Amino acid sequence: MSLRADVTEVVPASKPKRKHHVWLIIIIVLLAIILAAGIGLYVFVRTLGITFVDIEDANKGGGSDIYAGLDEEHYEEYHGIITAMQGNAGLSDLLRGWYQNKGDLMSSRNILNILIIGIDATGNEPMVGNSDAMMLASINKEKKTITLCSFLRDSYTYFEVDGAGRFSKLNAAYAEGGAKALIDAIENNYKLKIDYFAAVDFDAFIDVIDAIGGINLTVTQMEAEAIMDYAKITGVPYGENVHLTGEQALYFARMRKIYTTGDVQRTENQRRVINAVIQKAKANLSLTNLTKVVKTLAPHVYTNCSATRLITLGGNAVLGQWYNYQVRSMVAPPESARAEPLDGENWWVWIVDYPFAAQYVQKEIFGETNIVIPDGTESAIDIYEANGGF
Repeated sequence: MSLRADVTEVVPASKPKRKHHVWLIIIIVLLAIILAAGIGLYVFVRTLGITFVDIEDANKGGGSDIYAGLDEEHYEEYHGIITAMQGNAGLSDLLRGWYQNKGDLMSSRNILNILIIGIDATGNEPMVGNSDAMMLASINKEKKTITLCSFLRDSYTYFEVDGAGRFSKLNAAYAEGGAKALIDAIENNYKLKIDYFAAVDFDAFIDVIDAIGGINLTVTQMEAEAIMDYAKITGVPYGENVHLTGEQALYFARMRKIYTTGDVQRTENQRRVINAVIQKAKANLSLTNLTKVVKTLAPHVYTNCSATRLITLGGNAVLGQWYNYQVRSMVAPPESARAEPLDGENWWVWIVDYPFAAQYVQKEIFGETNIVIPDGTESAIDIYEANGGF
């Protein structure tokens, strides 16, 4: 199988007005990356209401100190070779073996990877619920790009919770094992290092978008009617560049059943919403409104990035002018590395060729891959189809 170049959306970055530079830093670090950073003193950040956790607290046991901080001067780069396995007896063996074939996770001192987790949670319990949105915000300081990579929630995946193996959809990892289980699942299946995570509940979408005065998007009549039917609301506009409230934008970002491509289109909508927020920020927001938005979103944020580190990241964003970076977006696994279930399956999941998908993601984010797939290697898709299903 040869890795073909799936189409990657590229959104050119326009030059912002200087007076908005602080807001744009916050949008990139707080909204597009769902982290609050860089607008003030340590005490101010500590009083915003962000829930700061270490990885042990985030997962109610277990954990690792590799997420504790990022010292750029001593941050290692990993390029060791990972070879896809051959001769596996079945689909479960293949998926388990790939996850446990840890090798060297790809990383670079020039790239910061932050996992954004959107939780279908209730109240103030960020540990409760599936991770229905999983997006890696990858900041490349050398190429001056920000890549937003959405992971498909229905990917059939092996992951571990406190050492016990599970086979389920990727979005179940957070519900069953918290942030660590989900981070491990993405790291070990895509063979790349995640530096920090930030989880938010979906109420944050409504509050923040309303705080900036709504956003503008292109919405089809079918999408507007679906939002009104599902949310039991009226007056949702459709057409090019129509204005959406926070509630309307939330349902736009969550729809999937009306699309033939399901979750693939939903992840694209989520990236469109984030980009619309960035564009609105460039055009309209003042420092006064910035403070309001940060205070609105902060109580919804649950992260292992410390207050001190958030401030440091904000300083890096100012010096590096992250707000001028080109924004790119992609989805994982790509179309060439996933297959729909066979007819008759009563549980809808994507069957994923993870070595192939990991190669694709690594190349898009790092410009290279450390994964080797020997000729003749059977993929998860090959095995699944040969066996006629699970």
